[in-house]
Amino acid sequence: MMMLAIPVCLLAVLSFAQATAARLPTLNLPWGTWQSTVYEKDSNVYVFKNVRFGAKPPRFGRSAFPTQWDNSSSGAACYQVSASGLQVPHDGPVGVPDLRAPLEALPQDEDCLFLDVYVPASNFDANGNPIKALPVVVWFYGGAFAFGAKELGDGISLYTGQAMTTATHNEVIFVAGNYRLGAFGWLAGRYMQSSAQPNAGLYDQALLLNWTNQYISRVGGNPNRVSAWGESAGAGSILHHLIREGGTVKPLFNTFLVQSPAFPWSWDNQPLGTLDETYLNFSQAAGCGRNFNITCLRNVNIDALINANDYLYHRVKDTGIYPHTPLAMMPTWNTSKTDNHVTKTEQFYPAISGAIISHVYNESYSFTPNVRTQNDFDTFLAEFIPGPALATVRSQIRSRYNCVAAPYYGDFKLCLAAVIGDSSFFCNTRDLYGAFPSVSYMMQYAFPTEVEAVHASDLLPAFMNGIQDAVDIILNADPDFGEAKAYALATDLDESIKYVYQAYFGAFAASGNPNSGPPTRPFNWPVASPGESLSNVLRVQQYFPIFQSAFVLTTDKQSNATVCGFWTNIAYQIVNAKSADDSTTHVHQQSPTSNGAKYDEL
Repeated sequence: MMMLAIPVCLLAVLSFAQATAARLPTLNLPWGTWQSTVYEKDSNVYVFKNVRFGAKPPRFGRSAFPTQWDNSSSGAACYQVSASGLQVPHDGPVGVPDLRAPLEALPQDEDCLFLDVYVPASNFDANGNPIKALPVVVWFYGGAFAFGAKELGDGISLYTGQAMTTATHNEVIFVAGNYRLGAFGWLAGRYMQSSAQPNAGLYDQALLLNWTNQYISRVGGNPNRVSAWGESAGAGSILHHLIREGGTVKPLFNTFLVQSPAFPWSWDNQPLGTLDETYLNFSQAAGCGRNFNITCLRNVNIDALINANDYLYHRVKDTGIYPHTPLAMMPTWNTSKTDNHVTKTEQFYPAISGAIISHVYNESYSFTPNVRTQNDFDTFLAEFIPGPALATVRSQIRSRYNCVAAPYYGDFKLCLAAVIGDSSFFCNTRDLYGAFPSVSYMMQYAFPTEVEAVHASDLLPAFMNGIQDAVDIILNADPDFGEAKAYALATDLDESIKYVYQAYFGAFAASGNPNSGPPTRPFNWPVASPGESLSNVLRVQQYFPIFQSAFVLTTDKQSNATVCGFWTNIAYQIVNAKSADDSTTHVHQQSPTSNGAKYDEL
């Protein structure tokens, strides 16, 4: 009898599992149906994996919803730069390993506009129908606009919704989707404006937000309570959505959370300027010659484009200048107004009810080339802000950042790191605060130390689900990091940072206020106070020595008003110089997010 009881029990278990699977919710879209599954790491979460939100985009064209039945699924990432195409310096801090390695193992394709939706299982009834409308987080990954994906594969929990569903006690839905990268997503310039879609990656992101607005209610999401979150390039992208057409277009989110909002400035969008030169170099590397012939690029073998994309990025290792970024000019400038600058609130979409704006302490380390002399420094500036018309601008930067004087004392790499940090990171956070001062919660991440708090190190406390999970993230990204070292870092994060960090983020995801909900945080996090340096900024730091809190309020001297005013003035001078050089075409038309330039016009 005992021998017979075992298969009978097994049949009962299998029958229950089949019945449970039948009740799992489905997502019905006009172009297909997707079945959810129980998330492998947390049975309290259902996930809709690899949902198509866009048709295969036309090469160098604008993305759109599918217009015919296509319920295919794919875990492919968008084509991106190989890990060897971009190199982080190897002789410095290791607050978190480089996260590009696991991306190399993912399949890649031009047909890559797929998303994942993580939903709390408790929000569905026995028939798989949603019970109530929950707030939604939409995640935009970082990666220098060159690499990244909605997930990292191999069970790595970065960019998944498990941490936030847990932190909110199953009260938030999490969406992550792909967007095009490198030349595939961010090729721009005057020729692209007339012949293709410059900055196509922004349109992929806008389509993801539009999809959320139209269809998230079908799985229990509230389209009127959407928060856009992103890190690095993803955070910089959110800034661009906020200033779309001078802030006159609703970005389809009510709140936002940005970690290290980044974008390198690319200035020269004149005919045959730097951006057109990038196009010609890309075309030549792809086998289409130094010609303005988009038809050739659209028909060339995909391997040729992949190799050409990698070719452009190899220069980054030497110059630190990225060939593709989401803007070709300081995006909020309008040459018809002499008093406009990025901190004017009318440049941004005004109806934002809450924002968390964060940066790490050692922001620019990973992006600073190894300059050793004044000549090296000057060569970088000539690449960064090119052309004889801008010689006086470069001179002002050299004067402002006097590399031989205090606090640099001849350390030219440290001096250049300050230039990159201020222009491409810290002042972005200050500008966002200036746009939304009454609802902005500011953060400075300095864990485990100020030196080791490098770019992307704040992703671990945002997404980790315990010590072993953090170790898996670290070692999957970099097997050479060392198991003992990974456990030490993961344990430190888990014991001193993760719970409070995720409690603030989770409360913000659920309500737009990091202080709402149960009192699981050490104190209420106030909105920042203005001044030369912002005060009431939440600093996240090592809790050693003993008596030092891991979370304190501080004055953030890295987002300095005078310094950021200097860079605003630099941008103003560049815009005017370019306007004088190119009187026939307005400079502000260089970017689809520029004030006054409409998406539909480009």
